[in-house]
Amino acid sequence: MPTHSVLIKVPATVGNFAGAKDTAAMALDAPLNVKVTPRLDGQVNVRYFGENGERVPRDRSNLVARAMQSALHLRELEFTGADFEIYSSVPVAVGLGSSTAAVLAGLVAADRLYDLGLDEKTLFELAAIYETRGDNLRAAWYGGFVVAADESEGAFRRTVVPENFVLSVVAPDAPLGKARKENVGRRAAQANAAAAHERAAALAAYFARPEEGASEAVEISLPPTCEKNVSGLEAALKVRTANTVSLFVCGSGPAVGILAQGSAEEAVAAVQECFARAGIKSTWGEFRPSNAGAQDWNAVAAEIVSPLARALSLADIKSTLMPV
Repeated sequence: MPTHSVLIKVPATVGNFAGAKDTAAMALDAPLNVKVTPRLDGQVNVRYFGENGERVPRDRSNLVARAMQSALHLRELEFTGADFEIYSSVPVAVGLGSSTAAVLAGLVAADRLYDLGLDEKTLFELAAIYETRGDNLRAAWYGGFVVAADESEGAFRRTVVPENFVLSVVAPDAPLGKARKENVGRRAAQANAAAAHERAAALAAYFARPEEGASEAVEISLPPTCEKNVSGLEAALKVRTANTVSLFVCGSGPAVGILAQGSAEEAVAAVQECFARAGIKSTWGEFRPSNAGAQDWNAVAAEIVSPLARALSLADIKSTLMPV
């Protein structure tokens, strides 16, 4: 039974990057920091610091705790409870990979505390129980821009992202409607998947040689995708302005991502106006890519990042030291 605590750091991610659904993801320099202290009485205590904390379970159903328990069970060890202190740099359930980060944090914490000897293959297999998006998982683990290779299931390619790229994220503050159910024929689904792989490959080439400028391939037409229905979102996805490389739904949504090399202020204002016309307020923030992932960040003992050092929310919401 470990008598010490462990600090784990995992980056936020943007899945379905640039509309390449289930194909591409990028790690962001916005960490989920988790301190785990084992207990002997079977109790689970969760303290959460960050935005949308009311959406985070405080018991064994918490994703960090569930992932940790699954790793211990794999090695036929009992989960005897733990205290969790979670510091999040991004809002929960807006499409910035908070669930992916929680799952990896739980698995890495278990491996560090109990010396489980988890290799990458086992780590990803356990993570896939709770997170089906392999692109998100690998971006969070390796960092950078990760693209699923269509030649082989489970194969991924990683590209370093230049630091001058900025992802602006506009998050609508609204109740979520029913998930959209789109009936897409087999041929259309195959065409969409092929276009997603083509878009992802073009973006990877663009990140590798940004000085050559965006190629026409980056503008491959892809259908807007969002698993959450919010008024104003459909109009927001049609915004087109200068300086933007791509505008898309972050992960399963409903946040809108705006990738740019220059200023994205015009695009941000236009997207917020779309939500405002629907009577919905929105917040926004800027994120830089991270070419380091959880693998690098946890190679040595990670340090907790104080909520005072980073904005825990999007731009116009104050950070707080009080747990939500």
